[in-house]
Amino acid sequence: MSEIEQPTTAQPADLKARLLDIFTRLLPLVDSVSDKIRFASLLGIGLIGWVFVWLYFLKQVSLSSSLIVAGVALLPILILLRFWWALEELKDLPNIAGRMVEDTKGEIRATVQGIKTGNTPRLGFIRSAKSLWSIGSLAGEARELLGSYLSIGTLVNPFSLVLGVLSLLFVLLLVLVGVVLLVLAFF
Repeated sequence: MSEIEQPTTAQPADLKARLLDIFTRLLPLVDSVSDKIRFASLLGIGLIGWVFVWLYFLKQVSLSSSLIVAGVALLPILILLRFWWALEELKDLPNIAGRMVEDTKGEIRATVQGIKTGNTPRLGFIRSAKSLWSIGSLAGEARELLGSYLSIGTLVNPFSLVLGVLSLLFVLLLVLVGVVLLVLAFF
């Protein structure tokens, strides 16, 4: 029996080591892409501000028309910001999963030790409140993990990826429009 148990305990350790290796390789790439998307988003916001200033102050277009143009131009930037947020959540996913696993291990270990020693806890008010507190903490971490999972869904959804690429192309177009408007403002 002990021969069979040793490979099963070695496999999760090996799997954990491989997952950690994958995360350590991917995290610098994810961080770099996240920084570039954040820069593109900030550049896009600045250029939208410039387009608004050019329309409203320099060309004397009405405020509502200028705001509508700026609002429509802001939509691709919001898509880019969603990608940035998903990448930031992806960077923190190993920490969230690790905290959740450690908390769960601690609770299970304490319960098993209590049962082995014959210490069956009585259901008192304080014990129930403590139990609810730990369940609430675990639920909070599960909510964080689920939020990370939903954010990662943005990165693997093909429709979302197409929108992300189109948003990046829009920022490049916005750079060209901003340069043309800057030239027109001076002449």
